[in-house]
Amino acid sequence: CAMTLEELIAQFRSDTFDLQTPYLSSDADITAWLNEAEQEACIRARLIHDDSTPAVCSIAVTARTASYPLHASVIEVTRATFTPTGSTATFVLYLTDRVELDRCYSDWRTREEEPRQAIIDDTKIRLGCLPNTDGTLALECHRLPLVNIEDSATESPEIARIHHRHLIQWALHRCYSRPDAEVFDAGKSATALAEFTRVFGLRPDADYRRFTQANRPNCNKAVW
Repeated sequence: CAMTLEELIAQFRSDTFDLQTPYLSSDADITAWLNEAEQEACIRARLIHDDSTPAVCSIAVTARTASYPLHASVIEVTRATFTPTGSTATFVLYLTDRVELDRCYSDWRTREEEPRQAIIDDTKIRLGCLPNTDGTLALECHRLPLVNIEDSATESPEIARIHHRHLIQWALHRCYSRPDAEVFDAGKSATALAEFTRVFGLRPDADYRRFTQANRPNCNKAVW
Protein backbone atom coordinates (compact mmCIF):
# COMPACT_ATOMS: atom_id res chain seq x y z
CA CYS A 1 0.00 0.00 0.00
CA ALA A 2 1.02 3.63 -0.40
CA MET A 3 3.03 5.44 2.24
CA THR A 4 1.01 8.08 4.05
CA LEU A 5 2.29 11.53 4.90
CA GLU A 6 2.59 10.45 8.53
CA GLU A 7 4.77 7.49 7.52
CA LEU A 8 6.93 9.64 5.26
CA ILE A 9 7.52 12.18 8.03
CA ALA A 10 8.34 9.40 10.49
CA GLN A 11 10.85 7.90 8.03
CA PHE A 12 12.45 11.31 7.50
CA ARG A 13 12.84 11.77 11.25
CA SER A 14 14.35 8.30 11.55
CA ASP A 15 16.82 9.04 8.74
CA THR A 16 17.89 12.35 10.32
CA PHE A 17 17.76 11.14 13.95
CA ASP A 18 15.42 14.07 14.60
CA LEU A 19 13.32 12.13 17.09
CA GLN A 20 13.09 14.34 20.16
CA THR A 21 11.03 17.48 20.64
CA PRO A 22 11.62 20.27 19.97
CA TYR A 23 12.32 18.95 16.47
CA LEU A 24 15.00 20.51 14.28
CA SER A 25 12.62 20.23 11.30
CA SER A 26 8.92 20.96 11.70
CA ASP A 27 6.19 18.76 10.25
CA ALA A 28 5.21 21.72 8.05
CA ASP A 29 8.73 22.01 6.62
CA ILE A 30 9.00 18.27 5.95
CA THR A 31 5.57 18.25 4.30
CA ALA A 32 6.58 21.14 2.02
CA TRP A 33 9.80 19.34 1.05
CA LEU A 34 7.90 16.14 0.28
CA ASN A 35 5.46 18.03 -1.93
CA GLU A 36 8.43 19.59 -3.72
CA ALA A 37 9.95 16.13 -4.07
CA GLU A 38 6.87 14.67 -5.74
CA GLN A 39 6.68 17.56 -8.19
CA GLU A 40 10.40 17.36 -8.91
CA ALA A 41 10.17 13.60 -9.48
CA CYS A 42 7.32 14.13 -11.96
CA ILE A 43 9.28 16.80 -13.86
CA ARG A 44 12.39 14.63 -14.06
CA ALA A 45 10.88 11.20 -14.70
CA ARG A 46 7.47 12.05 -16.28
CA LEU A 47 5.74 9.77 -13.77
CA ILE A 48 2.10 10.80 -14.28
CA HIS A 49 0.56 10.46 -17.75
CA ASP A 50 -3.02 11.65 -18.03
CA ASP A 51 -5.54 11.29 -20.84
CA SER A 52 -8.81 11.35 -18.94
CA THR A 53 -9.03 14.11 -16.32
CA PRO A 54 -11.46 16.62 -17.89
CA ALA A 55 -9.97 19.73 -16.26
CA VAL A 56 -6.52 18.79 -17.57
CA CYS A 57 -7.20 17.00 -20.85
CA SER A 58 -10.27 18.65 -22.37
CA ILE A 59 -10.36 22.19 -23.82
CA ALA A 60 -13.40 23.78 -25.45
CA VAL A 61 -12.49 25.49 -28.73
CA THR A 62 -14.34 28.54 -30.04
CA ALA A 63 -14.35 29.38 -33.74
CA ARG A 64 -11.74 32.02 -34.71
CA THR A 65 -9.96 31.75 -31.34
CA ALA A 66 -6.58 30.08 -31.74
CA SER A 67 -4.92 30.22 -28.30
CA TYR A 68 -5.99 28.43 -25.08
CA PRO A 69 -4.40 28.10 -21.62
CA LEU A 70 -3.11 24.73 -20.49
CA HIS A 71 -3.90 23.41 -17.05
CA ALA A 72 -1.24 24.53 -14.58
CA SER A 73 -0.23 20.91 -13.89
CA VAL A 74 0.77 20.11 -17.49
CA ILE A 75 4.48 19.42 -18.01
CA GLU A 76 4.42 18.05 -21.57
CA VAL A 77 1.69 17.40 -24.13
CA THR A 78 2.30 14.10 -25.89
CA ARG A 79 -0.79 14.02 -28.15
CA ALA A 80 -3.59 16.40 -29.10
CA THR A 81 -6.74 15.80 -31.13
CA PHE A 82 -9.51 18.09 -32.36
CA THR A 83 -13.15 17.10 -32.71
CA PRO A 84 -15.52 19.62 -34.35
CA THR A 85 -18.78 20.19 -32.51
CA GLY A 86 -21.50 17.90 -33.83
CA SER A 87 -19.03 15.65 -35.63
CA THR A 88 -17.76 12.16 -34.90
CA ALA A 89 -14.55 12.80 -36.86
CA THR A 90 -11.46 13.34 -34.73
CA PHE A 91 -8.23 14.77 -36.13
CA VAL A 92 -4.82 14.16 -34.59
CA LEU A 93 -2.94 17.46 -34.46
CA TYR A 94 0.67 17.64 -35.58
CA LEU A 95 2.67 19.21 -32.73
CA THR A 96 5.08 21.66 -34.28
CA ASP A 97 6.56 25.13 -33.80
CA ARG A 98 6.32 28.59 -35.35
CA VAL A 99 9.46 28.16 -37.45
CA GLU A 100 8.06 25.08 -39.17
CA LEU A 101 4.63 26.64 -39.68
CA ASP A 102 6.18 29.80 -41.13
CA ARG A 103 8.18 27.64 -43.53
CA CYS A 104 5.22 25.55 -44.67
CA TYR A 105 2.22 27.90 -44.33
CA SER A 106 3.12 31.58 -44.32
CA ASP A 107 -0.50 32.60 -43.69
CA TRP A 108 -1.18 30.17 -40.85
CA ARG A 109 -1.89 32.95 -38.33
CA THR A 110 -4.87 34.27 -40.31
CA ARG A 111 -6.01 31.25 -42.31
CA GLU A 112 -9.43 29.86 -41.26
CA GLU A 113 -9.89 26.09 -41.43
CA GLU A 114 -10.22 23.00 -39.27
CA PRO A 115 -7.06 22.70 -37.15
CA ARG A 116 -4.42 20.19 -38.18
CA GLN A 117 -1.39 21.56 -36.29
CA ALA A 118 -0.74 22.95 -32.82
CA ILE A 119 2.08 24.71 -30.99
CA ILE A 120 2.66 23.97 -27.31
CA ASP A 121 4.03 26.96 -25.43
CA ASP A 122 4.97 27.07 -21.76
CA THR A 123 1.44 27.78 -20.51
CA LYS A 124 -0.81 27.53 -23.56
CA ILE A 125 -1.66 25.65 -26.74
CA ARG A 126 -1.86 27.62 -29.98
CA LEU A 127 -3.66 26.11 -32.95
CA GLY A 128 -1.95 26.33 -36.34
CA CYS A 129 -4.81 28.34 -37.83
CA LEU A 130 -7.93 30.21 -36.86
CA PRO A 131 -10.43 27.37 -36.27
CA ASN A 132 -13.44 27.73 -38.52
CA THR A 133 -15.71 25.83 -36.13
CA ASP A 134 -16.28 25.23 -32.46
CA GLY A 135 -14.96 21.97 -31.11
CA THR A 136 -13.00 20.18 -28.41
CA LEU A 137 -9.30 19.58 -27.92
CA ALA A 138 -8.42 16.31 -26.19
CA LEU A 139 -4.92 16.17 -24.75
CA GLU A 140 -2.67 13.42 -23.52
CA CYS A 141 0.04 14.77 -21.26
CA HIS A 142 2.57 14.29 -18.52
CA ARG A 143 1.62 16.38 -15.53
CA LEU A 144 2.32 17.28 -11.93
CA PRO A 145 0.20 15.95 -9.05
CA LEU A 146 -3.14 17.72 -8.91
CA VAL A 147 -3.11 18.20 -5.13
CA ASN A 148 -0.52 18.31 -2.39
CA ILE A 149 0.05 15.12 -0.42
CA GLU A 150 -1.75 16.42 2.69
CA ASP A 151 -4.78 17.41 0.59
CA SER A 152 -5.26 14.05 -1.15
CA ALA A 153 -7.99 11.68 -0.06
CA THR A 154 -5.44 9.18 1.27
CA GLU A 155 -2.78 11.69 2.37
CA SER A 156 -0.36 9.82 0.11
CA PRO A 157 1.61 10.88 -2.99
CA GLU A 158 -0.20 10.43 -6.31
CA ILE A 159 2.82 8.74 -7.90
CA ALA A 160 3.24 4.97 -7.59
CA ARG A 161 4.07 3.39 -4.24
CA ILE A 162 7.45 2.16 -5.51
CA HIS A 163 8.69 5.77 -5.61
CA HIS A 164 7.47 7.01 -2.22
CA ARG A 165 10.49 6.08 -0.13
CA HIS A 166 12.82 7.88 -2.54
CA LEU A 167 10.98 11.20 -2.12
CA ILE A 168 12.63 11.48 1.29
CA GLN A 169 16.01 11.99 -0.41
CA TRP A 170 14.82 15.36 -1.70
CA ALA A 171 13.58 16.30 1.76
CA LEU A 172 16.99 15.34 3.18
CA HIS A 173 18.70 17.47 0.52
CA ARG A 174 16.52 20.46 1.40
CA CYS A 175 16.94 19.92 5.15
CA TYR A 176 20.72 19.72 5.12
CA SER A 177 21.09 22.70 2.76
CA ARG A 178 19.47 25.12 5.21
CA PRO A 179 21.80 27.88 6.49
CA ASP A 180 21.31 26.73 10.07
CA ALA A 181 24.30 25.72 12.18
CA GLU A 182 22.39 22.84 13.78
CA VAL A 183 21.45 21.11 10.52
CA PHE A 184 23.60 22.45 7.68
CA ASP A 185 25.73 19.73 6.10
CA ALA A 186 26.81 20.29 2.51
CA GLY A 187 28.06 16.72 2.13
CA LYS A 188 24.83 15.10 3.30
CA SER A 189 22.80 17.49 1.16
CA ALA A 190 24.83 16.62 -1.94
CA THR A 191 24.65 12.88 -1.20
CA ALA A 192 20.86 12.99 -0.85
CA LEU A 193 20.47 15.02 -4.05
CA ALA A 194 22.70 12.58 -5.92
CA GLU A 195 20.57 9.65 -4.75
CA PHE A 196 17.37 11.45 -5.74
CA THR A 197 18.89 12.14 -9.17
CA ARG A 198 20.00 8.51 -9.51
CA VAL A 199 16.40 7.38 -9.04
CA PHE A 200 14.50 10.08 -10.95
CA GLY A 201 17.10 11.45 -13.36
CA LEU A 202 18.34 14.94 -14.13
CA ARG A 203 15.93 17.85 -14.36
CA PRO A 204 15.40 18.74 -18.07
CA ASP A 205 16.17 22.34 -18.97
CA ALA A 206 13.72 24.69 -20.67
CA ASP A 207 15.27 24.22 -24.13
CA TYR A 208 14.82 20.45 -23.91
CA ARG A 209 11.20 20.87 -22.83
CA ARG A 210 10.51 23.18 -25.78
CA PHE A 211 12.11 20.70 -28.18
CA THR A 212 9.99 17.79 -26.93
CA GLN A 213 6.80 19.83 -27.44
CA ALA A 214 7.43 20.06 -31.19
CA ASN A 215 7.41 16.61 -32.78
CA ARG A 216 9.28 17.64 -35.89
CA PRO A 217 10.61 14.64 -37.81
CA ASN A 218 14.31 14.36 -38.48
CA CYS A 219 15.01 14.85 -42.17
CA ASN A 220 17.59 16.25 -44.54
CA LYS A 221 16.76 19.45 -46.41
CA ALA A 222 18.44 20.27 -49.68
CA VAL A 223 20.30 23.60 -49.80
CA TRP A 224 21.11 24.98 -53.25
